[in-house]
Amino acid sequence: MRLFFLITTLLMSVAEISMSQSTGSRLTQPGARRKFVGISHIEVDLGQRNTLLIGFDQYAQVQAHKNIDSVLRLFVADYRKVEDTTQSPTRATHALYRLGNTDRDLALRYVPQPTTSFRFRDADEPVQVKTQQDTLQIAWVSALAKAVPTDFAVYFFVNSLQDLERLLSKGGINSKVEQALESVRDFKHHNLTNPRYTFDLLQSVDNKPTFQTPGLAGEPFLSFHPGIGVGLIRTQWIPSLNFDLELIPNQFRRVGYTIGYTGNFFFGQSNTDITVRDFLNVGVSFYRYNKDRRTVAFSRQIASFYVGIPLRRNEYFFEPNTIRLGGTVYHNGLFKVQPELYMSNFKNVYPALRLVVGL
Repeated sequence: MRLFFLITTLLMSVAEISMSQSTGSRLTQPGARRKFVGISHIEVDLGQRNTLLIGFDQYAQVQAHKNIDSVLRLFVADYRKVEDTTQSPTRATHALYRLGNTDRDLALRYVPQPTTSFRFRDADEPVQVKTQQDTLQIAWVSALAKAVPTDFAVYFFVNSLQDLERLLSKGGINSKVEQALESVRDFKHHNLTNPRYTFDLLQSVDNKPTFQTPGLAGEPFLSFHPGIGVGLIRTQWIPSLNFDLELIPNQFRRVGYTIGYTGNFFFGQSNTDITVRDFLNVGVSFYRYNKDRRTVAFSRQIASFYVGIPLRRNEYFFEPNTIRLGGTVYHNGLFKVQPELYMSNFKNVYPALRLVVGL
């Protein structure tokens, strides 16, 4: 009876999308790439909302581990021996399967779903619905280090880990992996099999490939940071508008170089009486690593330093030869705290504090 209930629950959770998690690509979700191993990724739609995702640094790694069906057969046999049938059928299971030279390790973590969902249909009894998928992560480890490598891993996101046995019985997934590798080899604009290139490949259930952000692994890129703020300068609160353009040498270096504009707005007695004192700034920013300690989290700034000069040589509020020094000392999400110093002739120095909200 319990087995029948579990099968009914899983089938109904597949049938009703609105009662379960999103069916979209995992790689297109905000910040998703930082959750997976590797700097390149292949995501394969296996149908019925089951997904294979491979994270890697080099194409040759996927080529060397493309016989995933054999690993799945090992996992299915090992999992069957230790499966905890006393767990709720609606809880999500995360399985970490580590393959060594002579042995295999399996770590299981269970996550209860935060809400209890039921489905009603005509006169049938209510059915409790599973709303979270199970995850299988496969990693190849060395004999000396049991830690999960940061350069290659295979993930399965399935409605239930029992679905993996069903996928094998229907021919396995090696053919879909080979089709993805063929699409990489056939890409016309770059040789993506070269270790210098990175990319994300999304393969639909009918094996159609879609490439995202193919390019050099160490390729520089630009980042635009608009923002609004308010500064406490000479005991006055002064609103400001900021536009920064940042050059990032590559995704592995924790430094960026910025040129930007800051406009300070001074309001007179009438709403139309507005004076703008603007500065041209140049600076440098430092960022934190992602959890993999390899790629950089460019949304998490450690600190930044900048110097600015006025664009207009008038004497309203700031003297014409004023130099502005500042930097970011606190960054949390969209919020930044920036202490500043304004100097004139390197003699008249007065501190300021700016609070900024922006990218």
